[in-house]
Amino acid sequence: MKINHYFILLLIISLISISCSSKKKDSLRPDLSNTNYIYIDNKTFKHKNDTFFPIMLNYVIACRNIDNKCVMSPIKAYENPDIYESNTEKEIQHQLAGHFQLIHELGFNCLRICFDRISQDEKGYYFYQADNKKYYIKEHCAEIMQGLKQVIDIAGEKNLRVMLLIKPPIQNKDLEAFTIKLLKTFKDNPVIFAYDFMNEPLYFDQKKNRSKKEAVKIVSQWRDLMRKHAPNQLFTIGFSEPIEVFEWDPELLPVDFVQFHTYHPLRAPNEIYWYSHYIDKVWMIGETALPADGDSISYAEQAQFMLDVFHYSVDCGGSGFGWWEFQEIPGSHFEAQYTGLLNHQGITYTTDSAHIILGTLKPAAHLVKELVNYKAKKPVQAVNYYNMLGFNNICIKGKIVDKKTKQAVEGAVVRAWNEYWSVGINTFTNEKGEFTLYSNDECVHFEISASGMTKIKFDKKITYHPVSGQKADIHQLPNKDLEYQRISYKPFLLQSNTAPYPLFHFDPEKFNQAKFTGDMGPLYLKKIK
Repeated sequence: MKINHYFILLLIISLISISCSSKKKDSLRPDLSNTNYIYIDNKTFKHKNDTFFPIMLNYVIACRNIDNKCVMSPIKAYENPDIYESNTEKEIQHQLAGHFQLIHELGFNCLRICFDRISQDEKGYYFYQADNKKYYIKEHCAEIMQGLKQVIDIAGEKNLRVMLLIKPPIQNKDLEAFTIKLLKTFKDNPVIFAYDFMNEPLYFDQKKNRSKKEAVKIVSQWRDLMRKHAPNQLFTIGFSEPIEVFEWDPELLPVDFVQFHTYHPLRAPNEIYWYSHYIDKVWMIGETALPADGDSISYAEQAQFMLDVFHYSVDCGGSGFGWWEFQEIPGSHFEAQYTGLLNHQGITYTTDSAHIILGTLKPAAHLVKELVNYKAKKPVQAVNYYNMLGFNNICIKGKIVDKKTKQAVEGAVVRAWNEYWSVGINTFTNEKGEFTLYSNDECVHFEISASGMTKIKFDKKITYHPVSGQKADIHQLPNKDLEYQRISYKPFLLQSNTAPYPLFHFDPEKFNQAKFTGDMGPLYLKKIK
């Protein structure tokens, strides 16, 4: 018996040793607690041993050809949108320094620098367009890196960290080589705390109907590039709305943290709630904004939206916040034109008067310093979570079930379109796996998935029945072509001086109405192994 106990003890020691070795092998991140890098510990961003909460402003840069040298500058739309104000390397650096100093003075501690504006010529080669010259990523790589380095150095001098948005290197050797060179160039620079490898795959992935497994393979390759060439920095993807789960499933993708973009008061709290409850990773808001022109949407509303999104994100466990963007972009559609925190009237000085910037700060900009003082409260699910946009003609009911376990699937995303694909609607399943999909038109095309699960896609004609007391004609329904960009949040608001999120305080009676109902019955998903 002693011998048996001896061998059992040896076996236990061996198993523990193997387990520790395996964990050490799988632990691909170095200990950064005594360095100047930002790292993740216990689902929190950390700097040294302190919590680091990114408060980030999106900022777009352009490539310029100055005296036959690649120089990165603010885009033309910043300040005077008709011209580049700065036309020497020194002037450009001074302008960047002024912008970054102002951004830091407002209370931001991070920039998301958009470095992904790369063009492709007729032969498929990628380049940065710079005035009258093309800087090719293969031929002019070193020059491009030097131009970017000046921007990163100025950000560091102004006490700003950088999340760098890059062109995704998907199945392109030149882009992959350029990305590797980029990672190697800045691997020892803690100013860059994270790389954003792709902006909104839902909208910008060139391949449609990409499988989840293929997306996982691509992102696993990106992770390997990071671990090999920039092991001290983090990497992420800029996800858009929850229907990203159909292809670029944030739960399955091996990113260090999730960074997502959410707009519109009717949608923002619901998308925040879904990401916070059904994606088990560190997460932050990468982009949000309410466009405000001071007329149709007031500056006060924009400021309240900033507060409400920030507060709700913190309440839901968010680890960072990002606003789109530095300054207004004239000539684009309303949502893109008026989100910036700086308009194009008047002038603004940095506190030391060393920099004059064309434009006046909107009230939201002056709230940024207050954000860090907010203390988290228990979040309340928005009353329009299952009918975000207040559609009220038709309600389709159904249930999503795990095919193997027969258990309800909570948090599944249900997407539907009308016959001509002109209007899309989505909803989520509750804790019982049940969903109520509200629409203004008959839905024909459907797509359904959940975090870590398969996707089903199908067409189906549903039989609808009038709700008791309704005499509407299903062939003469009102507002059938109403899409979310044309839906204002204002008619849904209830006025309150005590609501925790005033711009998300909606009338619940306006989200549970329908003239017809239909039933899809149970639908099945499977876990992805």
